[in-house]
Amino acid sequence: MTDKKQRVSIMKPIIIITTFLLCAIYSFGQDYYKTEAEEAAKIGPLIDSCHWDTLPGRIPVLYSKNYKIRAKAIQSMIEDCAGFYEKKFPGTKFNFQIMLPDQRTWLAIRLDDFMPYGFPTYNWKLNKIFIGADKQAVGKTLTGHNDETPDSVIVPRDVIALHEMGHIFLQTVKNIFTGKKWADEFLASYFKICFTKENEQYKDFPGNKAAQLPQYRTLKDFERLYTSVGVVNYGWYQGKFQELGMKLYPKLKMKLLKKFVDNYSPGGKRLPPLVLLKHLAPDITNEWLKEME
Repeated sequence: MTDKKQRVSIMKPIIIITTFLLCAIYSFGQDYYKTEAEEAAKIGPLIDSCHWDTLPGRIPVLYSKNYKIRAKAIQSMIEDCAGFYEKKFPGTKFNFQIMLPDQRTWLAIRLDDFMPYGFPTYNWKLNKIFIGADKQAVGKTLTGHNDETPDSVIVPRDVIALHEMGHIFLQTVKNIFTGKKWADEFLASYFKICFTKENEQYKDFPGNKAAQLPQYRTLKDFERLYTSVGVVNYGWYQGKFQELGMKLYPKLKMKLLKKFVDNYSPGGKRLPPLVLLKHLAPDITNEWLKEME
């Protein structure tokens, strides 16, 4: 086992499932811009009133006191991902901050009004990704048990922040909106898949899988209701998008993202997402669609 692998803790897939369905529901809702703007207006001044230590770098981290080791681990993962995509897409430049508050600060800036402590989330108005600094507290919120892994170790729920980076890459950096909520969520997860699969220290992280069949299961329902399907049902959809990405990755790898970027860029054909997926991988796409009807 390499040194990098030794830094990575692979936990039970159920942890990823639970984390994803609880946190992703906040990431890109139907009233996304309105909600994010309201959130920014509420917490922005409070953030400025708190003390933060700073870890400079390509992607700087503002963190609560005594969490420098944790800040370095998170920054390393995020900067690895940024560097990876800046090479794959020349001219791409990520420009955002990572906020790493402890639980007391999370409460002080009233982030708990929007989500439980520690779940990775991005606020476009503030241009910040928020991740919990206190691993024990986050683990207890998530599983009912303290996370005893060292601050230097990246765990699966940390990697969910790369899904948020996927939204930054697509909607903020590339200004790409497919017009379909499910496709925007699928692409954010595919962004995460491409990085983790092509990087030795992250490639063994299990992906979240769809749980038992919930009430809503069609893409039409997802477009109509989105986060209103409920937390567990939303997590099921995210699992299905992840499953599609895992099926497509061996065949298409980075080609899929590049095709979507070209398709929705100025001068692109702007084909609907399903039309493009059927063109790239008709058998896989059609088989997956049977499960979403």
